[in-house]
Amino acid sequence: MEVVVGTNGSTTTVAREPRHRPGIGQARGVPVAPSGLPARRRWGRVAAGGVLALVGAWTAASLFASAGERVEVVVVAGEVDRFEELTRDDLKVVRVAADPGVDTIAGADLDDLVGRVAATDLSGGVLLSEDQLLGPDERLVGGDEAVVGARLGPGAAPQRGLVGGTPVMVVLRPVQTESEAEVVEVEGWLAEVGEPDASTGEREASLVVPAGSAAEVAAAAADQRIAVVALEGVGGG
Repeated sequence: MEVVVGTNGSTTTVAREPRHRPGIGQARGVPVAPSGLPARRRWGRVAAGGVLALVGAWTAASLFASAGERVEVVVVAGEVDRFEELTRDDLKVVRVAADPGVDTIAGADLDDLVGRVAATDLSGGVLLSEDQLLGPDERLVGGDEAVVGARLGPGAAPQRGLVGGTPVMVVLRPVQTESEAEVVEVEGWLAEVGEPDASTGEREASLVVPAGSAAEVAAAAADQRIAVVALEGVGGG
């Protein structure tokens, strides 16, 4: 209620509505729902935002950890044809974060790869692996060599130690009708040799000999006039 004094000294009582004071939920800066109560926060969105933040932090940590696990490996620097020997210029070392299941060659082994032979065509930038190369003891048949097949009896070759790449002396016995003929010896190497036959003990072998002696060696092999001696101290080339 409010009393108003007029110009003639009379007084009048006037009813005035009370001023509205903000409630607890209507403080400045706090959103108010239609009911007049403070609006509730959307806690689901808040939780989702927290999860996204954690995922982002985990991803960043994983990438950082992966970068720290990079290792040095050998890659092919340029095109290399099959059966071509690798040179130092054909190889380079890079740092990669390769999956453990990927076959690679450590960068520290680069010098040991020089002179190795490609078993397949190699493209520049390819990660080098052992299955792309011939074994260290494997050799290629040269242009002045030939491969002769032979069946070696149990007493015609050592029973142990014969593997591909082994340098050998191929001994050719003379034909029985040639009483004055001499034994012929031909140096070569063993390209491959099979397992002994269970009943006869014979083994199939591929002998690499000079091209000029190939016919003579082949004739002796056909008549089983051949023996193979493993040479010690004779390297492959």
